Amino acid sequence: MSMRHIMNNVESALPYVFPAIGGLLAVVVVNMRPMAQMNPMIWIPVGIFLGWIAARGALRMLDWLR
Repeated sequence: MSMRHIMNNVESALPYVFPAIGGLLAVVVVNMRPMAQMNPMIWIPVGIFLGWIAARGALRMLDWLR
């Protein structure tokens, strides 16, 4: 496989993978602090949104490196 093919695969996966990882990390944080009264209906979307922002930043960085 060429490097270009690998970069295309990475660029197409980032917008889906980073928000999923952000949501997963939010679930872990909410479950690790049971006494903190953290509302998962707030923290999970925040994790997804932060993952989306990270994906946008990573895509911009990849475009800049191209």
